[in-house]
Amino acid sequence: MPYEPDEPFAVDEPVVSRLRPKQVVVRLAAERNRFLGALLHGDCPIFLDTNVLLWGFGLNEQASEVWQRWLWRLRERLVIPAWVVHEYNQLSDKAEILSPYKTLSRKLQVVLDELKASSARALDGAAAVSVGCTSKIDLERKLAEATNFIVNVAKSVSRNDSGHRMELLKFYENLLVEHALSSDVHELYRQARVEFDARSAARLSPGGEDARKPQNSCGDFIIWKELLQHCAEIGAGEALFISNDVKEDWCYKPARIILDNGKEIAWSSEAAGNLRLPNPDLVAEFQRHTRGEDIVFATVEQVVDALGSTDHNVIDAATYTFLAQAAQSSRTPTDRVVDWIQSSEALYTEGLRGVASWDRSPSEVDQEKFQEWCRDRLNDSDIPFDKVNWGNVFVALYL
Repeated sequence: MPYEPDEPFAVDEPVVSRLRPKQVVVRLAAERNRFLGALLHGDCPIFLDTNVLLWGFGLNEQASEVWQRWLWRLRERLVIPAWVVHEYNQLSDKAEILSPYKTLSRKLQVVLDELKASSARALDGAAAVSVGCTSKIDLERKLAEATNFIVNVAKSVSRNDSGHRMELLKFYENLLVEHALSSDVHELYRQARVEFDARSAARLSPGGEDARKPQNSCGDFIIWKELLQHCAEIGAGEALFISNDVKEDWCYKPARIILDNGKEIAWSSEAAGNLRLPNPDLVAEFQRHTRGEDIVFATVEQVVDALGSTDHNVIDAATYTFLAQAAQSSRTPTDRVVDWIQSSEALYTEGLRGVASWDRSPSEVDQEKFQEWCRDRLNDSDIPFDKVNWGNVFVALYL
């Protein structure tokens, strides 16, 4: 049993920047609300890491348009560290950025040819039956059909490389000009070299895991210093940092989480929504520099999940359908109904002009008939309709 004192320790006025231990158990609702508050409801600065900019180059045109619109809507909240611009400039003309899927079909063809040869050697008639085929000949036929389909999809993905990525380069050029900090990257690097080795040797966040990189080893540290300086200058006591870098020198996973129903379980990516918390030394350093409260860390996946969620952003959720689909966000049954209707212009228009039509007030719409119409039109889907919040579907699509 852990030791529990008879009387609570006497504590003076709390020190804002006190270093805390990592949290073992966290309430999922509290952390979710902190993140949603920073993303959707607050006015704190939102910082983007370099990998977030590069992530956007893999999006299709519809999803990319939605992503770009959201970035512009952030207005003065959006902050791009100068070192992010420096890193972006080193990468933006690389083939893997301009044509991220160019070699996909060739790579897949090699793997599929190996699968075909391996299955021919290793599988007999009984094995073919065990995977749902009538014979080995039937297996080979189905495998060939599946291979052709997969390769054709991959070729379509590769062909999609040409076109809108050049427009995306122009978009990012304007975005970075508008929102990049005016920090002196040469001075930033000079200062970082003095401090970084000692910090990484002491395992102080961030950047320790990059210490042995031959190039740009202190990049994360420089970005962090820019974030601290900017927040201190504008008096921001909270900030949201969006990055796909989830290394241990940035953040950690709490051992256990408490779900909304009060049940305490071990952390898992699915149950926790990929929740990670900034390392305590980062939080303490942020508080010391800004006299503020907290730094919130989120991945692009978490951001897109929230933007397209009918639970957390119901009024605008349908706007982010194409982005959520491209990012393969976790979607609730309600979200999936919205995605299905929003993705079909004909189906959406049918509802707009018919069962979901209203003139002066949305109360004019018969919600039972609206639900019946949705169920009928989505009858071929595998969506569990009994778990759908139909009111949120209507609000997201037609309010």
